[in-house]
Amino acid sequence: MAKRVEGRSDKLLECAFSEFMEMGYQEASLRVIAAKADTTTGSIYSRFKDKEGLFHALVDSTIDGLIAWHERVQGAFARKSADEQREEVLTYAPELWEQMVDYIYDHWDVFRLLARCTDIDCYDNMLNRLVEIEVKYTYSFLESTGNDAVKRGRLTPMLIHMLSNAWYSGLFETVRHDMTYEEALTYVRQLRRFFLRGWADLLDIEPD
Repeated sequence: MAKRVEGRSDKLLECAFSEFMEMGYQEASLRVIAAKADTTTGSIYSRFKDKEGLFHALVDSTIDGLIAWHERVQGAFARKSADEQREEVLTYAPELWEQMVDYIYDHWDVFRLLARCTDIDCYDNMLNRLVEIEVKYTYSFLESTGNDAVKRGRLTPMLIHMLSNAWYSGLFETVRHDMTYEEALTYVRQLRRFFLRGWADLLDIEPD
């Protein structure tokens, strides 16, 4: 069995990132990546299985970290009492969304890559996972607090999904438009204010 060269995987990932950013996923060439890394395509296949595996090696850990963070934040709110949830639903820990911006900018290259390579479904899958969590905990809030928004027709399952999707799609416009960190913070604060006022109306809760 051939001995693996130390550091070769890291070099392949570095060259793959450059190729995917320049060419997009579909047009990226494993031959080019291997040549830039001074190795063969066989080295890629032995380490990452195929081009999709190589791309996932670049993005999956960062995506999983974001999903895990989101689940923890939503779960912490859901564990509050019904009275606390009613009182805090529009004011709960606004700094948490700034932490999400921090996470994005701490992993800026990965999120740039995801926004660039929409010809593979990693970006859409990430959004779908975030939305699924948001929808799950929205229903949890409604059930825990006895909110009648669905019963009275102010909310529908489709609207809950669409609003959740719009929020996270809007959040990642920070990456698509290459905002600076300071621009992103301002934008997300404004976006959050807009969404909270809409949710206040739908939930029939008086905003501060």
